[in-house]
Amino acid sequence: MSNSKFLIIILALMMLVAGCGTKQVQDTKEPQPQVGVVDIKKAVQSHPKYNQLLSLEQEARTISAQAEAQQAAMIQKTQGVLAMPEMSQGDLAELNKASQQEFMEKISAKEKEINTKLAAKENAIHQTLSEEFKRYADELDKEYQPQIFNLQLKLKTVQLTKEETASLQEQLQTLQTQHGDKISQKQNQLTAQMTAKMAPDKAAAEQELEAYSKLVNEELSKKASVKQAEIAARNSQQLAIPAANNQISDKSAQQLIMKKQEIQALQNSIIQNIKDKTGKIAIESGFEAVLTNVVVNVNGVDITAAVIAECNK
Repeated sequence: MSNSKFLIIILALMMLVAGCGTKQVQDTKEPQPQVGVVDIKKAVQSHPKYNQLLSLEQEARTISAQAEAQQAAMIQKTQGVLAMPEMSQGDLAELNKASQQEFMEKISAKEKEINTKLAAKENAIHQTLSEEFKRYADELDKEYQPQIFNLQLKLKTVQLTKEETASLQEQLQTLQTQHGDKISQKQNQLTAQMTAKMAPDKAAAEQELEAYSKLVNEELSKKASVKQAEIAARNSQQLAIPAANNQISDKSAQQLIMKKQEIQALQNSIIQNIKDKTGKIAIESGFEAVLTNVVVNVNGVDITAAVIAECNK
């Protein structure tokens, strides 16, 4: 898939990230935007692996150009001799399709396995941190709620002068603000702990998936070579192009298939990484949703720069 097609596909995605942060309602604060906006194209082009993707695509174009040049040379050398029979072309197409499908199935299964492990680890950490947050919030309520309740009761039941009312309201506002700030600070602290605890596991997971992708590519390449040899032997009497040239052409075709599979795996990895970072920022910011490819007027916060920064950590 070319880079332009890749960007067109990802720009059509819509990611909805549910906010799971604790919201504090304060009467005197302006409502904060609940929607974030991400420029996916910009995020992808700023991703640390984007240059690697461009390099792979350039290699694929080079392999394709070389294969075309070899094909043209073979046609000229054989002076119009008939190409591979239709049955052989069909066999090769089926082989390529089966190889790519097997690659994607194995990578998908491995991703699922890795993500299941990460989710289990993250859930365990989240449970521990949630309990810590609940204990902290309970202690904070014991300290602040009686004071807040007493002030609210005085404002409603006691006959006060204008100055006394203003003073009590100011005290009430100060207590509520302090309470909300401490809750927010604790949430940020626990979020940072979650990120720090999961960072080594996520890095190891990416390395594991990358190594597995290369291993599967090598295995399928060897398997495809064996199958191609069988096809070549079966159709040897029908081929007009010399055997040496056939081997070069087949090798180039297989190299191109493998390169495209590497590109596809890297594209998936970049998109998943951007989704993960977007979800993290959305949770930290308390957004109910994150939109991409926005074409209408949406009162949202552009978190593209934050996503890019997270991806480059």
